[in-house]
Amino acid sequence: MQEISIKKLYLIVFSTGAVVMILELIGSRILAPALGTSIFIWTSLLGIILGAMSLGYFLGGKLADQNPNVKFFSLIIFTSGVLMFFIIIIKTSVLEFSVLLGMKNGAIFSAITLFALPAVLLGAVSPYAARMAIKEVESSGRTMGNLYAVSTFGSIIGTFLAGFYLIPNFGSTSTLYALAFLLLFISIFSYYDRIRTIGMLASFLFLFGFSLIVSAIEKEEFIANEDSAYNRIRIYDREDENGGITRIMAVENFFDSGMFLGSEELAFDYTRYYRLDEIFKKNIKKTALFGGAAYSVPKDFLRRNKEGTIDVIEIDLRTTELAEKYFHLDTTDKRLHIYHEDARIFLNRTEREGKNKYDVIYNDAFTSTCSIPFHLTTKESIEKIYNILGDDGVYIMNSVSAISGENSKFFRAEYKTIKEKFENVFVFPVLSMEKSLLEDVQNIMIIATKKRVDIDEILENNKEKETGELLKHYYKYEIKTDDIEILTDDFAPVDHYTSDFCIF
Repeated sequence: MQEISIKKLYLIVFSTGAVVMILELIGSRILAPALGTSIFIWTSLLGIILGAMSLGYFLGGKLADQNPNVKFFSLIIFTSGVLMFFIIIIKTSVLEFSVLLGMKNGAIFSAITLFALPAVLLGAVSPYAARMAIKEVESSGRTMGNLYAVSTFGSIIGTFLAGFYLIPNFGSTSTLYALAFLLLFISIFSYYDRIRTIGMLASFLFLFGFSLIVSAIEKEEFIANEDSAYNRIRIYDREDENGGITRIMAVENFFDSGMFLGSEELAFDYTRYYRLDEIFKKNIKKTALFGGAAYSVPKDFLRRNKEGTIDVIEIDLRTTELAEKYFHLDTTDKRLHIYHEDARIFLNRTEREGKNKYDVIYNDAFTSTCSIPFHLTTKESIEKIYNILGDDGVYIMNSVSAISGENSKFFRAEYKTIKEKFENVFVFPVLSMEKSLLEDVQNIMIIATKKRVDIDEILENNKEKETGELLKHYYKYEIKTDDIEILTDDFAPVDHYTSDFCIF
């Protein structure tokens, strides 16, 4: 058996332990643009990578017992580095196919295809290193314990390094490149041979160049395509049937927000329903919006309400910066106040302080059905929204679901949750009121009022053309909720309700 120092082995298992956790976090960012960030994505990633590492432990230990060879040990690490390039090269094709399988099956398929094999190889490193480190049976337990402790400590460091620094600052693809070259260095560090090293470097440079070409081709179709601290954000222009250009901001690959380049009119039909605020609440002065993205809704509010102010709670600073750069957002407008934090944190603080009383609160944070922030859907969050509204305040929420049928569970659960607190809850399906289409997934606007409102009087007396057309979508029929439970912080199976119709 060729010798390798224990200090080298400590450095190697520490580094590969860090790589495993960085790869796992990167996996969530790679899958998000196609499949979202629901609990099913994390379950698939954790399960597949842990399973692959378990297989790696088994194979690494078995191979080490048969032939504890430093040269082969180095080859395992080198091959895991090569696979980082293949993740970059094939990820787009894999994700495009995974979408066809649905959220759950797609998540499992993509996790296996992209991450299982490198996880197997990285899992094999620790038991192989332990076998080479053991010199005496009497100290074998301590030696193995030390190596696995060092590997675990590396995983801890990798977790914080990836989440707090690498991914937010460099993105997933650049971080994968760094991991690949780190593993190449570790491989050479563990076993150096001049001719072999030249061959490794040559193969890495070839794969690096090829993957750069693939990435460049993919990026050509986007104005911006980058990772932020929270999301993968893509911006691109598309032409409609009339020759007009719509600029889209896709967060996790969903049409999150957009604008017409040649018009100030709202680009997405559902956003026009926020204009019903003036029907249900007169003299609107102070408002709040959950979810800014490209800021089409707050820009429209400020245009049509010269006296009003709006607080936008957008968790991702980068979306605001991109909206300012590409979507004509004026952050210097004194009527616009932006808070870069989670909307639930904002709700908790605002309710506790008891200072703000809003006329209207808009919720546009549920645009994607694949990664709904469940903590904004619950009874507890609705109560906080109710408490920070004025006495005759209005809550307007966009949801994506069906009115009835198998795909209606999320909508009906949210409707029941809101109705428990608010005096009136009105529903407006955006696409169609035809009974045959009410089982289809669509945007459904929910408008809740603290003060009793006579909807029949509103429908009869409203004479404005635009709001009149929107009010025609009022759903006047009973919504059955007997078979569904109210959503709470303890029980909110939102991902389960939406997984079968997750819209990509």
